[in-house]
Amino acid sequence: MPRCFILTIFFLLSNFSSVEFEKNNLKFIELLKNIPITIVAPASGLNKGELTVLKSIASFKLHIPKGCFDGRHSPFHSNSDAGRFKYLKDALFDDPNHVIWTLRGGYGSAKLIPALQKLTIPTRKKFFIGYSDITALHIFLTQEWGWKTIHGSGMIEMLRSDKNRANFTKIAEIISGKVKQVTVSQLAAMNSAARSNSPLNGKLTGGNITVLQTGIGTSWQIQTAGKILFLEDTQIKPYQLDRTLLHFEQAGLLKDVKAIVFGSCGSDHKDMMIMLNQFASTLSIPVFKTNRFGHGSINDPIIYNTISQIVPVNDGSFQLIMKV
Repeated sequence: MPRCFILTIFFLLSNFSSVEFEKNNLKFIELLKNIPITIVAPASGLNKGELTVLKSIASFKLHIPKGCFDGRHSPFHSNSDAGRFKYLKDALFDDPNHVIWTLRGGYGSAKLIPALQKLTIPTRKKFFIGYSDITALHIFLTQEWGWKTIHGSGMIEMLRSDKNRANFTKIAEIISGKVKQVTVSQLAAMNSAARSNSPLNGKLTGGNITVLQTGIGTSWQIQTAGKILFLEDTQIKPYQLDRTLLHFEQAGLLKDVKAIVFGSCGSDHKDMMIMLNQFASTLSIPVFKTNRFGHGSINDPIIYNTISQIVPVNDGSFQLIMKV
């Protein structure tokens, strides 16, 4: 099938075009045009049309390892477990490139952790970007290697017109060194402890709620003591989230947490908000809610392991401030 035909079909299906991409991402392109980026897919893969489009973006210095997306080995992974580990390891230890951007989430990242645990820590820290199923790798890299990683949109979401362009520009500002701090705004207090005007200080950890729950009892279980815990999920029902939060509490994960910040949790409809408010009312630690990160249109980057503060602003809301 001709390459131009594949591109045309894909962009028609996604309501997106290469011309629109260039026009809508001028700042993003300018920030990243000279920065080498290695793409990895530790979880799910993508179809040939998407891969063709990604490779066609000449504005960036993307390194997409040959053979990385060999989906013949699994119906729901980008490659075999060994293959996905190989490409991730190569990216982690490849000196020339200092940015590793995951393609997407899906399923499979946690399978790579036992092999990662056998590696020595690289001498050079890198930017590592992703979210959703990639949460498992964030927890490993931040807890075992002490890295500061970025919870943010996967690279393939650049091609989706329903994703806010600022998601990617804000990540680009971080990895290009253009900003010294980043913020997540519009945090609403959900209980009396959160309504205090005193700033809250702590390093950040968290991510996708479902993935974090699968880590309970494993060697990579999240360590929450003294941390600000941020949580998000998608396609989760209120009773399922309530059950998971009960598991967190009974497993001791909320015992010494500084604060909890919920991002998007599915559709955030009435029943979901009733459940979250009831949950927050039972806790003596501050609980906040925002729609500024997660699987929705807006997905502001959050930096793991960095010095962070939650402070009040004039309109009665709060703001999460992170040092880069």
